[in-house]
Amino acid sequence: MLTAVADLAPTPERPGVHIATPGRDFPATSSYACRCGAIGHAQGDDNVRDLVAAWIDHRNTCPHR
Repeated sequence: MLTAVADLAPTPERPGVHIATPGRDFPATSSYACRCGAIGHAQGDDNVRDLVAAWIDHRNTCPHR
């Protein structure tokens, strides 16, 4: 069974971070969502790294995790 990419996207009801890249020659994309409603999206390898760092900081400090 195949899972659609939209099914993997985090939501406040299903918090987390999702990172994807369609192939080696394509930039990564990512998104995160927290139970508190904070969300983030990024495209491009450097921006994805920054988004993951922001998610980790948020996750470590948010009282709703």
